[in-house]
Amino acid sequence: MNDPKNAPAIRESGVSLGLAAVAIGLVGIFTLSFVLSPVAFILGALAILRLQIATGLLAILFSIVGVLTSPILMGIVGLGALAIVGSQMSYQ
Repeated sequence: MNDPKNAPAIRESGVSLGLAAVAIGLVGIFTLSFVLSPVAFILGALAILRLQIATGLLAILFSIVGVLTSPILMGIVGLGALAIVGSQMSYQ
């Protein structure tokens, strides 16, 4: 009944995972980067594991750019820098 010869073949999709990762990473640069950039990073890593190296690396690059240009991340880092500068000025 469960003959492996008659089992349906699972077909790997070509470069669709890598292209989806690149598209999500590119959109993540401009909108919702705090959510989409980690997703693009994970999908890019999975694309590299499936030997879709060019699209996987491009998706990881886009996800890093998305995190670095994120207004939320800039705000968090900026507030930390202001706290450090403010504490140093109060000691003088």
